[in-house]
Formats: sequence, structure tokens, C-alpha cells
Amino acid sequence: MMKKIILFLMVVIIILPLSAVYFKIGEYATADAHSVFVSDNIAYVADVDLQIIDVSNPQNPVLLVTYDTLGYAESFFASDNIAYVAEGYAGLEIIDVSNPQNPVLMSYYATPDYAYSVFISNNIAYVADGLSGLQIIDVSNPQNSVLLGAYDTSGSALSVFVSDNIAYVADENAGLQIIDVSNPQNPVLLGAYDTSGSALSVFVYNNIAYVADGDLQIIDVSNPQNPILLGAYDTSGSALSVFVSNNIAYVADGDLQIIDVSNPQNPVLLGAYDTVYVKFVFISDNISYVANGYSGLEIIDISNSQNPVLVGAYHTSGYAESVFVSDNITYVADWWTGLQIIDVFNPQNPVLLGAYDTLGSARSVFVSDNIAYVADLDAGLQIIDVSNPQNPVLLSAYSTYRSALSVFVSNNIAYVADGYSGLLIIDVSNPQNPVLLGFYNTYGSALSVFVSDNIAYLASIDLEIIDVSNPQNPVLLSSYDTPGYALSVFVSDNIAYVADGNAGLQIIDVSNPSLPVLLDTIKPRPTSAIINGKICNNLLIISDTKWNELSFYDISNAASPEFVCKYSWNLATYDFSIQDGYLYTANRYYGLNILDLNQIVGIDDYIQVPATSFNLRNYPNPFNPETTISFELSKAGNVVLDIYNIKGELVKRIINHQMSNGMHSVVWDGKDNNGHICSSGIYCCKISNNGIVETKKMLLLK
Repeated sequence: MMKKIILFLMVVIIILPLSAVYFKIGEYATADAHSVFVSDNIAYVADVDLQIIDVSNPQNPVLLVTYDTLGYAESFFASDNIAYVAEGYAGLEIIDVSNPQNPVLMSYYATPDYAYSVFISNNIAYVADGLSGLQIIDVSNPQNSVLLGAYDTSGSALSVFVSDNIAYVADENAGLQIIDVSNPQNPVLLGAYDTSGSALSVFVYNNIAYVADGDLQIIDVSNPQNPILLGAYDTSGSALSVFVSNNIAYVADGDLQIIDVSNPQNPVLLGAYDTVYVKFVFISDNISYVANGYSGLEIIDISNSQNPVLVGAYHTSGYAESVFVSDNITYVADWWTGLQIIDVFNPQNPVLLGAYDTLGSARSVFVSDNIAYVADLDAGLQIIDVSNPQNPVLLSAYSTYRSALSVFVSNNIAYVADGYSGLLIIDVSNPQNPVLLGFYNTYGSALSVFVSDNIAYLASIDLEIIDVSNPQNPVLLSSYDTPGYALSVFVSDNIAYVADGNAGLQIIDVSNPSLPVLLDTIKPRPTSAIINGKICNNLLIISDTKWNELSFYDISNAASPEFVCKYSWNLATYDFSIQDGYLYTANRYYGLNILDLNQIVGIDDYIQVPATSFNLRNYPNPFNPETTISFELSKAGNVVLDIYNIKGELVKRIINHQMSNGMHSVVWDGKDNNGHICSSGIYCCKISNNGIVETKKMLLLK
């Protein structure tokens, strides 16, 4: 039942039109950043104490000083070279920051309860003080702050914003409280609005109050005695704080959600920045300063609202962890929603064909001969017939010993990285009756497996290289102690590319698998976290989840990769697959995204279709009653295009004549040479031209 509830929630919140691209340009690691305020190119970060950081060059923020506050720094407000710090049980601390490298305590005021938030207006400090409500303090003489008045709200005051002599208080379970402070010695409640959740933060812009209360509530306060809800936006996480600028609301909800509120009755998501755990956001000059918990301060460029590289997207209902592309169909391992099967023949409009809700959590998928092999965590290996992608059918399952995290299939053998159980080798020649052939207990937790030439390469903290020529007796050939934590591995031309987390990508010569040799290490940034690296022709693509970047390297000389370009965007990429010049990315909560690789790299040599391929396709597939077959000729010549049935018998000859080079398409109407309608089943399209032959399976489904 819980799984169904989670699924429903994800279906509701995950439909995200991520047309914009936002990217990180700088960061500064702090212990636990939970609030930030920026003034005159100085960022004040609440991080238990006060961190004062020079952000005049946002790509290289520099710590000026750490100031040991009296209490627990919750939030800041800076004005006229003075920092006002809400410090929990220590109350309000007032600090001279005219020399930011040498902040000096001016005074402090002990509030009655717990100072969560402070707002300064006209030399008055308004403090949201928890169960003591709103405290109003005269700070005209910052060395001698004096209480002017207070208003005991009915809830717990967590945040305050002041505009035109009205204080707006996010009062937790009591919602939004609107208080007249024109006479600060006698504050008067004007009105209140009981938000649907717990009001955690408030920002007021053009007589509209934006309240983070788990979601975003948009409230008309032009008549403060009668606040009216205009609209709401259900963010993907739990909205903790909000900042509004130029009719755009920036919501910290674990990630950063960027919402167009120009029409407050119909807020629209512009984009999101996927990061660790955003608690607070501050906007200045098209730059977002994000307090990101244990990841510290992150600085994000939000100036670009367009993303021409993003061709299409399909927002799966789960947690897209792994992606495999074959014959214009994308298979996504989507955690709790199992296997998602998506038609990407038209990458601008991906369409769900079918899905199979596996018993566990789908972590990895590999497709071979119309069978999908899913590493399904605690439910082991799931073997699914996808010959009819609109109706995938479970053929069998193999219960692995621990947690199936990754699967690779070669020659009817499935190799499963099974966590602390190591490598399992399973005969799947009869997919309805998988049989364990052998296993190898790795040193660490087996996270990823790649097999080439009877050798299995395992990312299991380090790189382990195992001879599986005799699958009943796998033998360790060697191991390579990577400096980081090996998360995944890809092998091409006797080179192993190991994604080694914070240690970068390790490039290892395995031509002698008993003696692996490090060739190079790639770490795009000092704080990069590399989770994946794969090869497309001579192009190495690296995914960095710390910076939400994809880096591209020319590996014509594998021992000396040359940097080509970098694509910085708003999403963390956990897996990717390449087909026909498109990069299909698995972005967890943000589903499947399709990027135009040519627009990123700008070098056709890396992504061109090989001359030995016609790029033969058909759409739709499955089809009824007809399908369009398309192909590309590299040069002119006589073309023969035939349709065969599953027995290898000729059904229909569609083309047999000279054709020019370039793209061509033809419609097969589902009839044979005699004009008879063909029955349901698998058919094979075969094309030949200039001595080159290519085939494509098609499914006629009635």
C-alpha cells in the first residue's frame, strides 16, 4: 500500500517542464549551511557560526573569516555594514562587518524564546522568536538595542518579512500572521491566513505574500485584513524557504525550484536545479546563492531560461536510475515503479509504450534479444519479455543473495553485481529457468559490472578483474586499488574507465588483465564527483553529479585524453546511453531527458552514423496496420528493401531500384506481395545497397 501511495505522489509532482538550464558556477564547502544573505558581493552564511565569504568572483568564492557567534546562527540580515544574526536561544547578535575580515561584536539582545529569523527596516529589527512571537527591537544605536514592542502570535514564529509598516510572520501551524507595526510599541494583528501546511518562510512582493509551507502558497495581501489565496504550487519536495524577484519565485525544497509567478493564479515551473539539500535561497543579479546543508554554499547562474540542447523529456513516475536504448526504444530502471519502456523514435516527443512494476527497486537494466534483464535490488534479477513493449511479461526471476545493483548480459549469461555478495554468474539461455553457474565474492560491495572477452570488470570500491571463461569457476586475475570509491566501470579497446567518485575518472590499461596500469586520471574540477564514464566512438563522456556537468574528451589517444567541451545544466546525470546522435540521460526524480549531442559537442566526427549503417528505422513499432520505414544512404546506388517473416520467407519486396544518397522513407501497409493482409507477428526488414546489408525487426500487432 505504501508503494502505491508513493507512486501516486510522484505522479502528481513530477510533471516538470524543464525547459530552462541553470548551472553551478561556484561553491564553498561549509559544515552545515542553512541560510544565506548577500550584500555588496559578500555572502553571509549561517553555518552554526557566521561564515563571511567574498563572492565578487562567484566562480572562486573566498572565505574572509569565520565568526564564532554566541549561539547557533539561524539566519542573517545585512544593512549598512552591520550584520544582524538571529541566534536561536542567544537571541539577536549585532556585528560590525565594515571590515569583513575583522567582524566586531557591537551588542546582543536576548530574546525571550528562540530567534529564528530577523528582518531590518528603518533601524528596527523584527525578530521571529518562536513561541514568543514577533519581537520588535530598536537598533538605531546598534551598541544599545532596545525592545520597542512584541506581538505574541498564536503559533511559533519562524520567519518574518516587513513591507510598508506591515510585518508578515510565517507562524508554523498558525499559518501567515499579518501585523500592523506602524506603531512598533503597539503592534496590532490585521489578519491571518491559515495555510494548508506549516508556514516556514514568507517573502512579500507587490502586495503578494509567498509562503513556503511544504508547498508554495501565493496569497493576495493588498487588503491585509482579508488575505486571499490566489494560487499554489506543489513542489517536488518540501518547500522550506522562498525568495521572489522579477515575478519569479525561487523555492528551496531540497532542490531549487524556479517558478514563474507573473500570473499568481497559475504558477508555472520554469526549471529546477538538482542538488543535495537546498534549505535556503537568496537571489542577487541573476545569481542564486543556495545554502545547501552539508554541501555548503552553492552559487548558481540563473540567467539563462532557454535550453536548446534539451530535445525532449519523459518524466517517469519513479526514480530514473539507469537507461538502455535499443532500436528507438528506451528502457528505464525506475526504482519503485520498475521498468519503464519509452518510444523515442521521435526524440522530441517520447511516448510511454508500457511498464512492468517489478517486485523490488529497479536499479539497472540491460536489453538483449527482446529480453530486459533488470537488477531489482532485494528482488534479485528480473527477466522480462519485451518483444511486445506494450505488454511486457515476466519470464522468470532469480533471487540473488543480497542486493542486485547492476547487470550485464553476454552470450546468454547474466553477470550480476550483487552488493556484498559480489559477482553472480547466471545462465539465462532458458530465460524461463535461470540457473546459477558460479559466483565470485568480491573484496568490497559489487556496484557495477562490465564484461568483455570473457573478463568481468567489477567496480567494488576498487576495480576487480575476473576471468569468467569458465563461468563455473571465476578466477581473480588482478585488482587495482583506485584512490577513491569505484562506482561504475566501462571497458573499450582494452581500456577500463572507472568512475571513482571524488577521485575522478581513472583510465586504466587492461590489455594485460593480470597487470592493470594507470594511464591517466581525469577530474574536471577539484570537487568533482564522477559517477559514470562511457565511450561513444572516440568520445569519452563523464558525468559529474557534484556540479551537474557532462564533460567530453577526445580519446583518439586513450593515454592522453584531450578536453573537447563541457555541458553544465540543472540536473544530476546518474546514467546515460547514446543512440543516433542523442544522449539519453537518467536523472532520478527528473526522469528521462534527451540531449542533442551534436549541439553540445559541435564535432560531427564523434557522433556520425558509421558508413556501414543505413540507420534503418520504422515507426511506429509495434504497428497496425502500417509502418513507415526510414533509412539513409551514404551514396547513390541500387537499393533492395524486403520484408521477411519469422521463418525467413520473403513476404514483400518494397524497393528494388536506383536511389540517390540521403534520407528516404517508405510505407509498408502490412500486406504481402499478393495483397493479402499479414497476420500478427515479428517481421524482419532487410535493406541492401552497395554490398552493405542491414536488418531491423518489426512487430505487427493487431
